[in-house]
Amino acid sequence: MAEEYHKKKFEKKLNKLTHSLESKEKYSSESPDHEQMDLSCQQMKDLLAASPAGIGIVKGRVLGWANENLYSLLGYEYGSLEGENSRILYPTEKEYERVRTRLGNDLDKYGTAVVETKLFRKDGITFDCRIRTSYLDPGNPEKGSVVVITDISELKSLQIQLQQAQKMEAIGVLAGGISHDFNNILMGVQGHLSLMRIDGSASEKIVSHIHQIAKLVDTAAELTGRLLGFARGGKYKIVELDVNLVLAMALNIFKPSRKDITIHESLDKKLHLVEGDHSQLEQVCLNILINASQAMIDPGEIFVRTQNIVIKEDHGYPFEVNPGLYIKIMIQDTGIGMDMKIQKRIFDPFFSTRTTGETQSRGLGLSTVFGIVKNHKGFITVKSRKGEGSTFTVCLPSSSKGNTRNDPKDVQASEQMPKGSETILLVDDEENVLSLWKNFLEKLGYKTILARNGLEAVKIFSLYKDRISLVVLDLILPEMDGLKVFSEIKQITEQARFLITSGYPMDEKVEELLHQSCHEFIQKPFALNEFSKVVRVLLDKKPS
Repeated sequence: MAEEYHKKKFEKKLNKLTHSLESKEKYSSESPDHEQMDLSCQQMKDLLAASPAGIGIVKGRVLGWANENLYSLLGYEYGSLEGENSRILYPTEKEYERVRTRLGNDLDKYGTAVVETKLFRKDGITFDCRIRTSYLDPGNPEKGSVVVITDISELKSLQIQLQQAQKMEAIGVLAGGISHDFNNILMGVQGHLSLMRIDGSASEKIVSHIHQIAKLVDTAAELTGRLLGFARGGKYKIVELDVNLVLAMALNIFKPSRKDITIHESLDKKLHLVEGDHSQLEQVCLNILINASQAMIDPGEIFVRTQNIVIKEDHGYPFEVNPGLYIKIMIQDTGIGMDMKIQKRIFDPFFSTRTTGETQSRGLGLSTVFGIVKNHKGFITVKSRKGEGSTFTVCLPSSSKGNTRNDPKDVQASEQMPKGSETILLVDDEENVLSLWKNFLEKLGYKTILARNGLEAVKIFSLYKDRISLVVLDLILPEMDGLKVFSEIKQITEQARFLITSGYPMDEKVEELLHQSCHEFIQKPFALNEFSKVVRVLLDKKPS
Protein backbone atom coordinates (compact mmCIF):
# COMPACT_ATOMS: atom_id res chain seq x y z
CA MET A 1 0.00 0.00 0.00
CA ALA A 2 2.78 2.45 0.97
CA GLU A 3 4.75 1.61 -2.13
CA GLU A 4 1.70 2.10 -4.38
CA TYR A 5 1.07 5.50 -2.77
CA HIS A 6 4.66 6.67 -3.40
CA LYS A 7 4.47 5.25 -6.92
CA LYS A 8 1.38 7.30 -7.78
CA LYS A 9 2.80 10.38 -6.08
CA PHE A 10 6.03 10.24 -8.05
CA GLU A 11 4.34 9.39 -11.36
CA LYS A 12 2.31 12.57 -10.89
CA LYS A 13 5.52 14.55 -10.42
CA LEU A 14 7.12 12.79 -13.39
CA ASN A 15 4.18 13.71 -15.64
CA LYS A 16 4.57 17.34 -14.56
CA LEU A 17 8.29 17.15 -15.32
CA THR A 18 7.73 15.70 -18.81
CA HIS A 19 5.09 18.36 -19.48
CA SER A 20 7.52 21.05 -18.31
CA LEU A 21 10.24 19.75 -20.62
CA GLU A 22 7.85 19.78 -23.56
CA SER A 23 6.65 23.29 -22.64
CA LYS A 24 10.27 24.44 -22.32
CA GLU A 25 11.09 23.35 -25.88
CA LYS A 26 7.94 24.93 -27.27
CA TYR A 27 8.45 28.12 -25.25
CA SER A 28 12.04 28.55 -26.48
CA SER A 29 10.82 28.76 -30.09
CA GLU A 30 7.95 31.14 -29.36
CA SER A 31 9.16 33.49 -26.61
CA PRO A 32 12.38 35.39 -25.79
CA ASP A 33 11.51 35.48 -22.05
CA HIS A 34 14.63 33.60 -20.80
CA GLU A 35 14.09 34.61 -17.16
CA GLN A 36 10.85 32.62 -16.93
CA MET A 37 12.49 29.69 -18.76
CA ASP A 38 15.45 29.69 -16.28
CA LEU A 39 13.06 29.66 -13.35
CA SER A 40 11.30 26.61 -14.84
CA CYS A 41 14.63 24.81 -15.26
CA GLN A 42 15.61 25.51 -11.65
CA GLN A 43 12.30 24.13 -10.39
CA MET A 44 12.84 20.98 -12.42
CA LYS A 45 16.37 20.56 -11.05
CA ASP A 46 15.08 20.96 -7.50
CA LEU A 47 12.37 18.36 -8.13
CA LEU A 48 14.83 15.83 -9.54
CA ALA A 49 17.37 16.38 -6.76
CA ALA A 50 14.77 16.03 -4.00
CA SER A 51 13.21 12.83 -5.37
CA PRO A 52 13.53 9.81 -2.99
CA ALA A 53 14.13 7.59 -6.05
CA GLY A 54 17.15 7.40 -8.31
CA ILE A 55 16.50 9.34 -11.55
CA GLY A 56 18.65 9.47 -14.65
CA ILE A 57 18.60 10.27 -18.36
CA VAL A 58 19.55 7.52 -20.81
CA LYS A 59 20.17 8.19 -24.50
CA GLY A 60 20.58 5.01 -26.47
CA ARG A 61 22.79 2.89 -24.22
CA VAL A 62 24.66 5.81 -22.64
CA LEU A 63 23.99 7.27 -19.20
CA GLY A 64 23.64 11.01 -19.06
CA TRP A 65 22.69 13.17 -16.11
CA ALA A 66 21.51 11.49 -12.88
CA ASN A 67 20.51 12.79 -9.45
CA GLU A 68 22.51 12.16 -6.27
CA ASN A 69 20.10 9.47 -5.06
CA LEU A 70 20.84 7.32 -8.11
CA TYR A 71 24.59 7.55 -7.51
CA SER A 72 24.07 6.78 -3.83
CA LEU A 73 21.92 3.76 -4.71
CA LEU A 74 24.62 2.42 -7.05
CA GLY A 75 27.55 3.30 -4.76
CA TYR A 76 29.36 5.61 -7.20
CA GLU A 77 30.71 9.12 -6.77
CA TYR A 78 28.40 11.82 -8.08
CA GLY A 79 28.86 12.42 -11.83
CA SER A 80 31.25 9.49 -12.38
CA LEU A 81 28.80 7.53 -14.58
CA GLU A 82 28.07 10.22 -17.15
CA GLY A 83 28.89 8.96 -20.64
CA GLU A 84 29.24 5.32 -19.49
CA ASN A 85 27.42 2.43 -21.17
CA SER A 86 24.56 1.31 -18.92
CA ARG A 87 25.70 -2.31 -19.49
CA ILE A 88 28.20 -1.96 -16.60
CA LEU A 89 25.31 -1.87 -14.10
CA TYR A 90 24.07 -5.40 -14.92
CA PRO A 91 25.46 -8.67 -13.53
CA THR A 92 25.28 -10.48 -16.91
CA GLU A 93 25.04 -9.62 -20.59
CA LYS A 94 21.94 -11.82 -20.85
CA GLU A 95 20.10 -9.86 -18.13
CA TYR A 96 21.11 -6.55 -19.72
CA GLU A 97 19.71 -7.61 -23.10
CA ARG A 98 16.49 -8.91 -21.48
CA VAL A 99 15.82 -5.61 -19.70
CA ARG A 100 16.81 -3.47 -22.72
CA THR A 101 14.53 -5.46 -25.05
CA ARG A 102 11.59 -5.44 -22.60
CA LEU A 103 11.86 -1.69 -21.94
CA GLY A 104 12.33 -0.87 -25.61
CA ASN A 105 9.30 -2.89 -26.75
CA ASP A 106 7.01 -1.47 -24.07
CA LEU A 107 8.20 2.09 -24.70
CA ASP A 108 7.39 1.78 -28.40
CA LYS A 109 3.95 0.30 -27.64
CA TYR A 110 2.81 2.31 -24.62
CA GLY A 111 5.21 5.22 -24.20
CA THR A 112 6.18 3.94 -20.73
CA ALA A 113 7.68 0.73 -19.35
CA VAL A 114 8.34 -1.07 -16.03
CA VAL A 115 10.64 -4.02 -15.31
CA GLU A 116 12.16 -5.70 -12.24
CA THR A 117 15.80 -6.78 -12.32
CA LYS A 118 19.08 -6.87 -10.38
CA LEU A 119 21.77 -4.20 -10.68
CA PHE A 120 25.44 -4.18 -9.65
CA ARG A 121 26.68 -1.72 -7.06
CA LYS A 122 30.24 -0.47 -7.40
CA ASP A 123 31.32 -2.84 -4.58
CA GLY A 124 30.08 -5.84 -6.59
CA ILE A 125 26.97 -6.56 -4.51
CA THR A 126 23.73 -6.94 -6.46
CA PHE A 127 20.35 -5.65 -5.31
CA ASP A 128 16.74 -6.05 -6.46
CA CYS A 129 15.27 -2.99 -8.12
CA ARG A 130 12.33 -1.78 -10.19
CA ILE A 131 13.05 0.36 -13.27
CA ARG A 132 10.42 2.70 -14.72
CA THR A 133 11.06 4.69 -17.85
CA SER A 134 9.32 6.97 -20.35
CA TYR A 135 10.47 9.08 -23.31
CA LEU A 136 11.50 12.66 -22.67
CA ASP A 137 9.71 13.54 -25.91
CA PRO A 138 7.25 10.88 -27.17
CA GLY A 139 7.41 12.50 -30.58
CA ASN A 140 11.18 12.20 -30.76
CA PRO A 141 12.60 9.06 -29.03
CA GLU A 142 16.12 10.07 -30.10
CA LYS A 143 16.17 12.63 -27.28
CA GLY A 144 16.37 9.78 -24.77
CA SER A 145 14.28 8.67 -21.81
CA VAL A 146 13.82 9.35 -18.12
CA VAL A 147 14.72 6.32 -15.95
CA VAL A 148 13.50 5.95 -12.36
CA ILE A 149 15.18 3.23 -10.21
CA THR A 150 13.87 2.13 -6.79
CA ASP A 151 15.45 -0.43 -4.43
CA ILE A 152 12.90 -3.22 -3.72
CA SER A 153 15.24 -5.60 -1.84
CA GLU A 154 13.24 -5.37 1.40
CA LEU A 155 9.95 -5.88 -0.43
CA LYS A 156 11.38 -8.96 -2.20
CA SER A 157 12.56 -10.36 1.12
CA LEU A 158 9.10 -9.94 2.65
CA GLN A 159 7.47 -11.54 -0.40
CA ILE A 160 9.78 -14.54 -0.06
CA GLN A 161 8.83 -14.93 3.59
CA LEU A 162 5.14 -14.79 2.68
CA GLN A 163 5.64 -17.51 0.07
CA GLN A 164 7.57 -19.53 2.65
CA ALA A 165 4.67 -19.20 5.12
CA GLN A 166 2.23 -20.54 2.55
CA LYS A 167 4.56 -23.43 1.69
CA MET A 168 5.01 -24.35 5.35
CA GLU A 169 1.21 -24.48 5.81
CA ALA A 170 1.02 -27.40 3.37
CA ILE A 171 4.04 -29.21 4.83
CA GLY A 172 2.62 -28.70 8.32
CA VAL A 173 -0.58 -30.58 7.46
CA LEU A 174 1.45 -33.60 6.33
CA ALA A 175 3.80 -33.60 9.32
CA GLY A 176 0.91 -33.08 11.74
CA GLY A 177 -0.97 -36.06 10.33
CA ILE A 178 2.04 -38.36 10.68
CA SER A 179 2.56 -37.22 14.28
CA HIS A 180 -1.09 -37.85 15.13
CA ASP A 181 -1.01 -41.45 13.87
CA PHE A 182 2.34 -42.16 15.53
CA ASN A 183 1.10 -40.81 18.86
CA ASN A 184 -1.88 -43.19 18.74
CA ILE A 185 0.55 -46.11 18.35
CA LEU A 186 2.64 -44.82 21.25
CA MET A 187 -0.52 -44.49 23.32
CA GLY A 188 -1.15 -48.23 22.95
CA VAL A 189 2.45 -49.15 23.86
CA GLN A 190 2.49 -46.79 26.84
CA GLY A 191 -0.85 -48.08 28.08
CA HIS A 192 0.10 -51.76 27.98
CA LEU A 193 3.29 -50.95 29.87
CA SER A 194 1.21 -49.29 32.58
CA LEU A 195 -1.10 -52.33 32.80
CA MET A 196 1.90 -54.66 33.19
CA ARG A 197 3.15 -52.53 36.08
CA ILE A 198 -0.25 -52.69 37.76
CA ASP A 199 -0.46 -56.51 37.49
CA GLY A 200 2.78 -56.81 39.42
CA SER A 201 3.19 -60.47 38.43
CA ALA A 202 6.18 -59.99 36.11
CA SER A 203 9.65 -61.14 37.05
CA GLU A 204 12.47 -58.65 37.69
CA LYS A 205 13.88 -59.30 34.21
CA ILE A 206 10.58 -58.44 32.52
CA VAL A 207 10.18 -55.39 34.73
CA SER A 208 13.65 -54.23 33.61
CA HIS A 209 12.61 -54.63 29.98
CA ILE A 210 9.45 -52.67 30.71
CA HIS A 211 11.47 -49.76 32.04
CA GLN A 212 13.71 -49.79 28.95
CA ILE A 213 10.69 -49.83 26.64
CA ALA A 214 9.18 -46.96 28.61
CA LYS A 215 12.35 -44.91 27.98
CA LEU A 216 12.08 -45.64 24.27
CA VAL A 217 8.45 -44.50 24.30
CA ASP A 218 9.48 -41.24 25.97
CA THR A 219 12.17 -40.73 23.31
CA ALA A 220 9.71 -41.41 20.50
CA ALA A 221 7.18 -39.04 22.10
CA GLU A 222 9.84 -36.34 22.21
CA LEU A 223 10.56 -36.96 18.53
CA THR A 224 6.92 -36.46 17.57
CA GLY A 225 6.89 -33.41 19.81
CA ARG A 226 9.65 -31.89 17.72
CA LEU A 227 7.85 -32.84 14.53
CA LEU A 228 4.70 -31.20 15.86
CA GLY A 229 6.82 -28.20 16.75
CA PHE A 230 7.71 -27.99 13.06
CA ALA A 231 4.14 -28.67 11.87
CA ARG A 232 1.94 -26.86 14.36
CA GLY A 233 4.15 -25.85 17.24
CA GLY A 234 2.98 -28.46 19.75
CA LYS A 235 2.38 -26.15 22.73
CA TYR A 236 2.17 -28.73 25.51
CA LYS A 237 2.55 -26.62 28.67
CA ILE A 238 1.19 -23.16 28.12
CA VAL A 239 2.18 -20.77 30.90
CA GLU A 240 3.11 -17.12 31.21
CA LEU A 241 6.82 -16.77 30.47
CA ASP A 242 9.53 -14.17 30.79
CA VAL A 243 11.37 -14.47 27.47
CA ASN A 244 14.47 -12.90 29.06
CA LEU A 245 14.75 -15.98 31.31
CA VAL A 246 14.18 -18.31 28.36
CA LEU A 247 16.96 -16.53 26.45
CA ALA A 248 19.27 -16.69 29.48
CA MET A 249 18.86 -20.48 29.69
CA ALA A 250 19.48 -20.88 25.95
CA LEU A 251 22.61 -18.71 26.21
CA ASN A 252 23.90 -20.78 29.16
CA ILE A 253 23.68 -23.87 26.97
CA PHE A 254 25.17 -22.17 23.92
CA LYS A 255 28.09 -20.14 25.36
CA PRO A 256 30.39 -23.06 26.31
CA SER A 257 30.16 -24.44 22.75
CA ARG A 258 31.69 -21.34 21.12
CA LYS A 259 33.91 -19.45 23.54
CA ASP A 260 35.49 -17.63 20.56
CA ILE A 261 32.24 -15.74 19.98
CA THR A 262 31.57 -12.55 21.96
CA ILE A 263 27.92 -12.21 22.94
CA HIS A 264 26.40 -8.79 23.64
CA GLU A 265 23.10 -8.78 25.56
CA SER A 266 20.64 -5.90 25.66
CA LEU A 267 17.50 -7.19 27.36
CA ASP A 268 14.53 -5.01 28.29
CA LYS A 269 14.12 -5.34 32.07
CA LYS A 270 10.41 -4.50 31.77
CA LEU A 271 9.72 -7.00 29.01
CA HIS A 272 6.10 -8.15 28.82
CA LEU A 273 5.26 -11.79 29.54
CA VAL A 274 4.16 -14.13 26.75
CA GLU A 275 2.01 -17.26 26.76
CA GLY A 276 3.84 -20.33 25.54
CA ASP A 277 5.81 -23.49 26.14
CA HIS A 278 9.16 -22.87 27.84
CA SER A 279 11.09 -25.73 26.23
CA GLN A 280 9.91 -24.89 22.72
CA LEU A 281 10.69 -21.18 22.97
CA GLU A 282 14.08 -22.11 24.40
CA GLN A 283 14.55 -24.33 21.35
CA VAL A 284 13.73 -21.35 19.09
CA CYS A 285 16.43 -19.21 20.73
CA LEU A 286 18.99 -22.02 20.77
CA ASN A 287 18.44 -22.97 17.12
CA ILE A 288 18.89 -19.37 15.96
CA LEU A 289 22.06 -19.01 18.09
CA ILE A 290 23.48 -22.24 16.65
CA ASN A 291 22.64 -21.06 13.13
CA ALA A 292 24.44 -17.79 13.85
CA SER A 293 27.54 -19.60 15.16
CA GLN A 294 27.68 -21.82 12.06
CA ALA A 295 27.80 -18.67 9.93
CA MET A 296 31.05 -17.58 11.65
CA ILE A 297 34.21 -19.49 10.79
CA ASP A 298 36.45 -17.09 12.68
CA PRO A 299 35.80 -15.40 16.04
CA GLY A 300 32.84 -13.08 15.76
CA GLU A 301 30.05 -11.36 17.64
CA ILE A 302 26.40 -12.07 18.35
CA PHE A 303 24.03 -9.32 19.52
CA VAL A 304 20.95 -10.43 21.46
CA ARG A 305 18.21 -7.87 22.16
CA THR A 306 14.67 -7.89 23.52
CA GLN A 307 12.12 -5.10 23.65
CA ASN A 308 8.41 -4.35 23.83
CA ILE A 309 6.82 -3.13 20.62
CA VAL A 310 3.39 -2.08 19.36
CA ILE A 311 2.23 -3.30 15.96
CA LYS A 312 -0.45 -1.04 14.49
CA GLU A 313 -3.08 -1.83 11.89
CA ASP A 314 -1.01 -0.15 9.16
CA HIS A 315 2.03 -2.28 10.03
CA GLY A 316 3.29 -2.73 6.46
CA TYR A 317 4.05 -6.46 6.70
CA PRO A 318 3.01 -8.33 3.53
CA PHE A 319 1.32 -11.05 5.60
CA GLU A 320 -1.45 -11.14 8.18
CA VAL A 321 -0.42 -9.80 11.58
CA ASN A 322 -2.89 -9.00 14.36
CA PRO A 323 -2.19 -5.50 15.71
CA GLY A 324 -1.39 -5.17 19.41
CA LEU A 325 1.41 -5.47 21.97
CA TYR A 326 4.31 -7.77 21.09
CA ILE A 327 7.74 -8.60 22.42
CA LYS A 328 10.62 -8.68 19.94
CA ILE A 329 13.70 -10.91 20.06
CA MET A 330 16.56 -9.90 17.75
CA ILE A 331 19.61 -12.13 17.25
CA GLN A 332 22.22 -10.55 14.98
CA ASP A 333 25.52 -12.12 13.91
CA THR A 334 28.65 -10.90 12.14
CA GLY A 335 28.89 -14.02 10.00
CA ILE A 336 29.16 -14.56 6.25
CA GLY A 337 25.53 -13.58 5.58
CA MET A 338 23.22 -15.04 2.96
CA ASP A 339 22.38 -14.16 -0.61
CA MET A 340 18.75 -14.07 -1.74
CA LYS A 341 18.93 -17.60 -3.15
CA ILE A 342 19.72 -19.05 0.28
CA GLN A 343 17.20 -16.78 2.03
CA LYS A 344 14.46 -18.24 -0.16
CA ARG A 345 15.13 -21.69 1.33
CA ILE A 346 16.33 -20.87 4.85
CA PHE A 347 13.15 -22.19 6.52
CA ASP A 348 12.82 -25.28 4.31
CA PRO A 349 12.94 -28.60 6.19
CA PHE A 350 16.19 -30.54 5.76
CA PHE A 351 17.85 -27.61 3.94
CA SER A 352 21.49 -27.02 4.90
CA THR A 353 24.29 -24.94 3.42
CA ARG A 354 26.89 -27.33 4.82
CA THR A 355 28.79 -29.49 2.37
CA THR A 356 28.81 -33.29 2.25
CA GLY A 357 31.08 -34.77 4.91
CA GLU A 358 30.54 -31.99 7.44
CA THR A 359 28.49 -32.57 10.55
CA GLN A 360 24.86 -32.05 9.65
CA SER A 361 23.18 -30.20 12.49
CA ARG A 362 20.64 -28.03 10.73
CA GLY A 363 18.18 -30.54 9.34
CA LEU A 364 14.96 -29.34 10.96
CA GLY A 365 16.54 -26.39 12.84
CA LEU A 366 15.09 -23.26 11.27
CA SER A 367 12.00 -24.99 9.87
CA THR A 368 11.20 -26.08 13.44
CA VAL A 369 11.73 -22.49 14.62
CA PHE A 370 9.27 -21.28 11.97
CA GLY A 371 6.59 -23.78 13.06
CA ILE A 372 6.95 -23.08 16.79
CA VAL A 373 6.83 -19.29 16.36
CA LYS A 374 3.79 -19.54 14.07
CA ASN A 375 1.95 -21.75 16.56
CA HIS A 376 2.63 -19.20 19.31
CA LYS A 377 0.75 -16.68 17.10
CA GLY A 378 3.96 -14.86 16.29
CA PHE A 379 6.13 -14.43 13.20
CA ILE A 380 9.81 -14.51 12.25
CA THR A 381 11.71 -12.44 9.68
CA VAL A 382 15.31 -12.46 8.48
CA LYS A 383 17.49 -9.73 6.98
CA SER A 384 20.84 -10.60 5.50
CA ARG A 385 23.39 -9.65 2.87
CA LYS A 386 26.35 -11.60 1.65
CA GLY A 387 29.36 -10.62 3.73
CA GLU A 388 27.34 -8.49 6.17
CA GLY A 389 25.88 -11.04 8.63
CA SER A 390 22.26 -11.85 9.38
CA THR A 391 19.56 -10.65 11.75
CA PHE A 392 16.70 -12.92 12.83
CA THR A 393 13.72 -11.18 14.44
CA VAL A 394 11.06 -13.09 16.36
CA CYS A 395 7.87 -11.28 17.42
CA LEU A 396 5.49 -12.89 19.95
CA PRO A 397 2.20 -11.42 21.25
CA SER A 398 2.26 -10.19 24.83
CA SER A 399 0.28 -12.17 27.38
CA SER A 400 -3.34 -11.23 28.04
CA LYS A 401 -3.66 -13.48 31.13
CA GLY A 402 -3.30 -12.41 34.71
CA ASN A 403 -1.98 -15.79 35.83
CA THR A 404 -1.24 -19.26 34.51
CA ARG A 405 -3.68 -22.07 33.99
CA ASN A 406 -3.04 -25.26 35.92
CA ASP A 407 -2.06 -27.91 33.41
CA PRO A 408 -2.93 -31.47 34.46
CA LYS A 409 0.31 -32.70 32.88
CA ASP A 410 2.24 -30.73 35.50
CA VAL A 411 0.87 -33.01 38.21
CA GLN A 412 3.67 -35.32 39.29
CA ALA A 413 2.98 -38.94 38.49
CA SER A 414 3.07 -41.60 41.14
CA GLU A 415 2.32 -45.29 41.21
CA GLN A 416 -0.58 -44.77 43.63
CA MET A 417 -3.58 -44.27 41.34
CA PRO A 418 -6.92 -42.92 42.62
CA LYS A 419 -9.89 -45.24 42.16
CA GLY A 420 -13.61 -44.68 41.57
CA SER A 421 -16.94 -46.27 40.73
CA GLU A 422 -18.51 -43.80 38.26
CA THR A 423 -19.54 -44.60 34.67
CA ILE A 424 -17.29 -43.14 31.97
CA LEU A 425 -18.07 -42.93 28.22
CA LEU A 426 -14.90 -43.60 26.19
CA VAL A 427 -14.93 -42.24 22.59
CA ASP A 428 -12.12 -43.15 20.15
CA ASP A 429 -11.91 -44.78 16.74
CA GLU A 430 -8.73 -46.70 17.63
CA GLU A 431 -9.76 -50.14 18.92
CA ASN A 432 -6.50 -50.76 20.81
CA VAL A 433 -6.82 -47.41 22.61
CA LEU A 434 -10.44 -48.12 23.63
CA SER A 435 -9.51 -51.59 24.89
CA LEU A 436 -6.59 -50.18 26.84
CA TRP A 437 -8.65 -47.45 28.54
CA LYS A 438 -11.45 -49.88 29.33
CA ASN A 439 -9.14 -52.43 30.99
CA PHE A 440 -7.27 -49.78 32.93
CA LEU A 441 -10.32 -47.90 34.26
CA GLU A 442 -12.15 -51.10 35.18
CA LYS A 443 -9.12 -52.23 37.20
CA LEU A 444 -9.53 -49.00 39.16
CA GLY A 445 -13.23 -49.75 39.79
CA TYR A 446 -14.87 -47.57 37.14
CA LYS A 447 -17.62 -48.75 34.76
CA THR A 448 -17.10 -47.98 31.07
CA ILE A 449 -19.18 -47.59 27.90
CA LEU A 450 -17.43 -47.57 24.52
CA ALA A 451 -18.17 -45.53 21.37
CA ARG A 452 -16.15 -45.91 18.15
CA ASN A 453 -17.34 -42.84 16.23
CA GLY A 454 -18.97 -39.47 16.82
CA LEU A 455 -22.56 -40.41 15.94
CA GLU A 456 -22.43 -43.47 18.18
CA ALA A 457 -21.11 -41.36 21.05
CA VAL A 458 -24.02 -38.87 20.84
CA LYS A 459 -26.57 -41.70 20.58
CA ILE A 460 -25.14 -43.56 23.60
CA PHE A 461 -24.98 -40.41 25.69
CA SER A 462 -28.61 -39.53 24.91
CA LEU A 463 -29.65 -43.02 26.13
CA TYR A 464 -27.49 -43.14 29.29
CA LYS A 465 -27.04 -39.46 30.14
CA ASP A 466 -28.22 -39.96 33.75
CA ARG A 467 -25.54 -42.63 34.37
CA ILE A 468 -22.54 -41.14 32.54
CA SER A 469 -20.37 -38.95 34.79
CA LEU A 470 -17.54 -38.19 32.35
CA VAL A 471 -16.87 -38.33 28.59
CA VAL A 472 -13.30 -39.10 27.47
CA LEU A 473 -13.38 -37.73 23.92
CA ASP A 474 -10.83 -38.01 21.10
CA LEU A 475 -11.04 -35.08 18.66
CA ILE A 476 -10.34 -36.97 15.42
CA LEU A 477 -13.36 -39.21 14.78
CA PRO A 478 -15.25 -40.65 11.78
CA GLU A 479 -18.92 -39.79 11.11
CA MET A 480 -18.79 -36.69 13.37
CA ASP A 481 -15.67 -34.91 14.67
CA GLY A 482 -14.94 -34.42 18.36
CA LEU A 483 -15.84 -30.72 18.49
CA LYS A 484 -19.26 -31.46 16.98
CA VAL A 485 -19.77 -34.33 19.46
CA PHE A 486 -18.93 -31.93 22.30
CA SER A 487 -21.53 -29.44 21.04
CA GLU A 488 -24.25 -32.11 20.55
CA ILE A 489 -23.75 -33.61 24.02
CA LYS A 490 -23.75 -30.15 25.60
CA GLN A 491 -27.17 -29.55 24.07
CA ILE A 492 -28.41 -32.77 25.68
CA THR A 493 -26.90 -32.01 29.11
CA GLU A 494 -25.25 -28.68 29.76
CA GLN A 495 -23.49 -30.07 32.87
CA ALA A 496 -21.69 -32.87 30.95
CA ARG A 497 -17.98 -33.16 31.81
CA PHE A 498 -15.26 -33.81 29.20
CA LEU A 499 -11.68 -34.98 29.15
CA ILE A 500 -10.58 -34.11 25.61
CA THR A 501 -7.63 -36.02 24.15
CA SER A 502 -5.79 -36.04 20.82
CA GLY A 503 -2.55 -36.92 19.09
CA TYR A 504 -2.53 -33.29 17.91
CA PRO A 505 -1.53 -30.45 20.24
CA MET A 506 -4.11 -28.14 21.74
CA ASP A 507 -5.33 -25.42 19.37
CA GLU A 508 -7.41 -22.27 19.81
CA LYS A 509 -10.76 -24.08 19.48
CA VAL A 510 -9.90 -26.58 22.20
CA GLU A 511 -8.54 -23.81 24.41
CA GLU A 512 -11.90 -22.05 24.18
CA LEU A 513 -13.66 -25.20 25.42
CA LEU A 514 -11.32 -25.42 28.41
CA HIS A 515 -12.42 -22.00 29.61
CA GLN A 516 -15.71 -23.66 30.49
CA SER A 517 -15.93 -25.49 33.81
CA CYS A 518 -15.17 -29.20 34.37
CA HIS A 519 -13.24 -29.85 31.15
CA GLU A 520 -9.60 -30.72 30.53
CA PHE A 521 -7.24 -31.63 27.69
CA ILE A 522 -4.55 -34.35 27.72
CA GLN A 523 -2.03 -34.92 24.92
CA LYS A 524 -1.37 -38.41 23.55
CA PRO A 525 0.68 -40.37 24.42
CA PHE A 526 0.25 -40.13 28.19
CA ALA A 527 1.02 -42.40 31.14
CA LEU A 528 -2.07 -44.06 32.61
CA ASN A 529 -1.24 -42.98 36.16
CA GLU A 530 -1.41 -39.40 34.89
CA PHE A 531 -4.69 -40.26 33.13
CA SER A 532 -6.18 -41.65 36.35
CA LYS A 533 -5.32 -38.48 38.29
CA VAL A 534 -6.91 -36.17 35.70
CA VAL A 535 -10.07 -38.35 35.58
CA ARG A 536 -10.39 -38.20 39.37
CA VAL A 537 -9.79 -34.43 39.50
CA LEU A 538 -12.54 -33.84 36.91
CA LEU A 539 -15.05 -36.12 38.66
CA ASP A 540 -14.43 -34.44 42.02
CA LYS A 541 -14.48 -30.90 40.65
CA LYS A 542 -17.45 -28.78 41.68
CA PRO A 543 -19.17 -26.93 38.82
CA SER A 544 -18.61 -23.16 38.91
